[in-house]
Amino acid sequence: MSDFTHALLDDEGEIIRKYRWSKSEAKWFTENHFQGRIVRLKQPKPTQQVSQYELAFDNCEECLF
Repeated sequence: MSDFTHALLDDEGEIIRKYRWSKSEAKWFTENHFQGRIVRLKQPKPTQQVSQYELAFDNCEECLF
């Protein structure tokens, strides 16, 4: 999982640098040190761990041991 939350973009839309900021930190940076465009990066959603038994049950309807 990526820990980067925001990115600084240049005039062409390329990422210059990535940051780990809270919402208030990003707002402060844009108000005081604006050098380009700041965007919020999409965070991947956590996935649930599925046991091998559950996978086999979903595929076969019953598991024979």
